[in-house]
Amino acid sequence: MSLAPATETASASADVVRRTAFTLFGRFGYDGVSMTHLARECGLTKAGLYWHYESKQALYADCMRDMVGLFEAHVFAAALREDQPAHQILAAFEGLEDLLADPRVAHGVAGFWLRPATAPVDEALAVQRDFEAMARGATAQILQAAVDDGALALPLPAERVADAFIAQVEAIVLPLGERQPADHHALVGLFAHMFFTSYARDSSLIDGLAKKLAAGHI
Repeated sequence: MSLAPATETASASADVVRRTAFTLFGRFGYDGVSMTHLARECGLTKAGLYWHYESKQALYADCMRDMVGLFEAHVFAAALREDQPAHQILAAFEGLEDLLADPRVAHGVAGFWLRPATAPVDEALAVQRDFEAMARGATAQILQAAVDDGALALPLPAERVADAFIAQVEAIVLPLGERQPADHHALVGLFAHMFFTSYARDSSLIDGLAKKLAAGHI
């Protein structure tokens, strides 16, 4: 591993490198970001950059963990704070809106869904696969629990609806950076409204959603 001059290590910490790389990878994908470009954006030489990270693959894996962590912190943590399954779903919508408002994703994260062709990134892809499996499993479990307690009536098995639910979330998240915040807000609200008016058996859920929409909380 190369050693960087003290002036370079003082000018950009590993956190700065990671945040800058997260933004660039989110916009352009792994293949669209060179270490030379990243070093320049961080105010480093390539030697200084490699002082912080031994490889582009390792840096990309850490940025993938950050991307996954944002979903976990905003969406799934919000859902887990609720006790009733249907309210967990409503909280997930609120968490999704919080995610879309997070400045760290303002420039977009679609690049993390682009499959790299210039180098193996097995560690990063494993992080992504594990998260996607967890997200689908957790969503299906919440949906099934809402069916079991009579709050929802689903037209298909919970696992199938979970796949559709996550696909819709991705359709909202992937164009980040290309839409205005108000447009994201409107889409999340529309998605929540369509979901609950289609599947909710408990009218209080729809009433609660209407109040949150009117207050601008979704």
